[in-house]
Amino acid sequence: MFWRELAIETLPWLAVCSGFRSHVGSSTALYRWLARLDRQATTLGGIDTGCFALAEAGLLDGQVVTLHWESLPAFRERFSAVTAVESLYETGDRRFSCAGGMAATDMMLADIRQRHGAALAAAVAEQLIHARARVPDSRQRRSLVERLNSHDPVLVRAVALMESHIESPLSLAEIARRAGRSPRAVERAFQAALGCSPGAHYRALRLARARDLLRATDRSMTDIALACGFSSPARFSRVFKNHVGVAPSAWRRADQPAKK
Repeated sequence: MFWRELAIETLPWLAVCSGFRSHVGSSTALYRWLARLDRQATTLGGIDTGCFALAEAGLLDGQVVTLHWESLPAFRERFSAVTAVESLYETGDRRFSCAGGMAATDMMLADIRQRHGAALAAAVAEQLIHARARVPDSRQRRSLVERLNSHDPVLVRAVALMESHIESPLSLAEIARRAGRSPRAVERAFQAALGCSPGAHYRALRLARARDLLRATDRSMTDIALACGFSSPARFSRVFKNHVGVAPSAWRRADQPAKK
């Protein structure tokens, strides 16, 4: 994150934007500046990971916000006093947030509609070639059926269970029981649709979460290992290196933006 304190006395509205590693470049001075703007009644909002800086400044406690779905797990674990939901955008009293990407356009069009009417919002949408402005609670991600390219209810239910149990992984037997099928039936479903075993897909999901946490937070390897369902940092490092090619600490360093 790069920022420069603006040399103006009042600022009615500010959107905070940042990249994947939102904590890089953040500072106490930035948080103090944001807090001062808040005391001046500035409306503050976060575009995707911009919410991290606002939360660090203590300006989102008790608020409902949204971020990109990849950033939500790290944000939720770090800021328990903030309610983070998987919507496209959220607006409230002097606060706003969106999931980034086209969600920022949807939020902007909703604001135009509220302030200036539907006709102007529609005209702006046409200029942006944005045929349909989505409502806040529209799904960020495609459905599992779309992402998996399969309507197999066994596969869809099993993957849904895996995605909701990253920190405390379920056994194949438990996944099969909750899906209402035998472990062998679950294995056949994964091989037929994804060409891999349930264990391999589950491990890929957990490693993807680990990469998100390595990129978006400065949490310790122990914390990340436990958050992704690994019994120890050593086990996490071994599995990560076997599948990614480098140790998680080296991957994090390589992902850091170059210092100027």
